[in-house]
Amino acid sequence: MPVITKISPQVKRDGYYNIHINGKYELSLTEKDLELFELKVDQRIDKNKLEELKSAQSKSKSYNFAIRFLALRPRSIMEVRQYLLVRKGFPSVDVDLAIDRLISQKYLDDHEFAEMWIRNRMLLKPKSDRALSAELMAKGIDRSIIDIAISDMGDGFKLNSLKEVITKKMRQLKYQDKQKLTEYLSRQGYNYSFIIKAYEELALFEN
Repeated sequence: MPVITKISPQVKRDGYYNIHINGKYELSLTEKDLELFELKVDQRIDKNKLEELKSAQSKSKSYNFAIRFLALRPRSIMEVRQYLLVRKGFPSVDVDLAIDRLISQKYLDDHEFAEMWIRNRMLLKPKSDRALSAELMAKGIDRSIIDIAISDMGDGFKLNSLKEVITKKMRQLKYQDKQKLTEYLSRQGYNYSFIIKAYEELALFEN
């Protein structure tokens, strides 16, 4: 029967331990898992116990990969799920557990993600409601969440953003033509009446 011959702390990751069985590295576990399974050197491990340990390792790894993925920038639930399932190849049951844990810890929240996404877009590169909706739907955000997040922006904020877009586009000679500018804005998903209101506030095309 396999025997644990060595348990050593990992150098680069605090709280993680390498488990050697029959003189060879087999897997790594968290300190919490070590305590949970009451592992120690010279302990005999049967096949079922070894599978339990490997399952625990997968659960911990999927969660920690997700944490590192989220550290780069905020993500939607779908983005994290696809990253763990497709790119990293973790079993769906472990991915579901990792996602549930991240949601309970407030690391994942599609409502907050949608609000953040819209806020950043409107500040850095303003877009129409339709364009914002398309981007968020592509990231797996539920339509009801998108509608609430867009509604929370308020018409005043959206109108000011549209005026910024108009001002920038009119630096190009061809968009100083009302028809061409209106056609461009319509293609970007802006409502016609909203466009006209922006023109009025900017005192454009009055003649």
